[in-house]
Amino acid sequence: MNMIPSRLISSLLGSMLLLVLSGCGNEQAVILGPQYWEDLGFKVETRPSPPRVGMNEFIVIASRDEYKPGVGLVVMLRVNKNDKWRQAIQDGFTGVYRRAVRVDDPATQFLYVHVRRSKDEKDETVLVFPLNQKPATSS
Repeated sequence: MNMIPSRLISSLLGSMLLLVLSGCGNEQAVILGPQYWEDLGFKVETRPSPPRVGMNEFIVIASRDEYKPGVGLVVMLRVNKNDKWRQAIQDGFTGVYRRAVRVDDPATQFLYVHVRRSKDEKDETVLVFPLNQKPATSS
């Protein structure tokens, strides 16, 4: 029986994994924002990036003082002014809120983000992010 050393198998698997993952990195990330409301800053990442026609996941990142997570919010999204608001799901206590929403024309549509502090229903705002922003450039 011909046995392949485990070190060789590990090396081959590691190389294959790097090859597969390198194919995923061709797209440049689009980050919408930042925009600010009171003591909070908001950025939005999209999956896929840049947004395309069809269902897109929007990841709203709320933070205070750049690195402190913005928690205790109710975040709702829509792409058309007349669509129903869709509540995003809070991802733990990280200041991250996620929701998939249908996009029909990313070149002309906007993402509307309704933010409300969960304790005060009158303390709210709507932020508007154009979907046609260019990919982030690395410096």
